[in-house]
Amino acid sequence: MKIAVESNDGETIKSPFDVTRGYLVFEVVDDTLQETKYLKVNETTSFSQIDYLSECKTIITRGMDNEKRERFREEGFDIFVTFNTSAKNALDSFVKETIINQLEFV
Repeated sequence: MKIAVESNDGETIKSPFDVTRGYLVFEVVDDTLQETKYLKVNETTSFSQIDYLSECKTIITRGMDNEKRERFREEGFDIFVTFNTSAKNALDSFVKETIINQLEFV
């Protein structure tokens, strides 16, 4: 499974108040991290236009605006909210099924 994490620096999860400039994509197989890739994007790039990102069905964030959240949900993505700032720690929490999934706070 591929999981995308909003990140502007390739290590931390971006602030919900910042524009998303990139995504860390983690490929997890049997609860084991297989590959990590960082992809830069711009505001006009659609998530589904980038092949590697479109393969992800889960997005980890520290929060996003309602319009963006609804667009992702319409495209079939699950949105998970975390209070972690470390992308790796958030991934570990997700894999351990302890990440917070509260869409009303996204």
